[in-house]
Amino acid sequence: MSMALKEFSQYIDPKNERIIILLMDRAGWHVSKELEIPENIRIFPLPSYTPELQPVECSWPLLRESVANRYFDNLDKFEDVVVKRCAWLNKNPETLKGAVGFSWIQKIEGRSN
Repeated sequence: MSMALKEFSQYIDPKNERIIILLMDRAGWHVSKELEIPENIRIFPLPSYTPELQPVECSWPLLRESVANRYFDNLDKFEDVVVKRCAWLNKNPETLKGAVGFSWIQKIEGRSN
């Protein structure tokens, strides 16, 4: 996670001129005492059990169903299945929106009253 934060920081702010506000859940690797946080990132933890504030969490079952109860000989075969499922979800946005389309998101997109 430390490496991901460092790369994210460098990608978003290569000149280190901004402060990046990052909302994260309280997963173990997000709150680890060993986590190295770049100077320009401020982390704000989300409240526990708030799926409407982290809609991507609701998409994981759609991805997992492609690999659940299956055996893969190697990581490449696993990755192929996951990539194909992601491509399918990308081509079928209504399926994904059904899982993550909370009313507040739809209002932002102008699709709800």
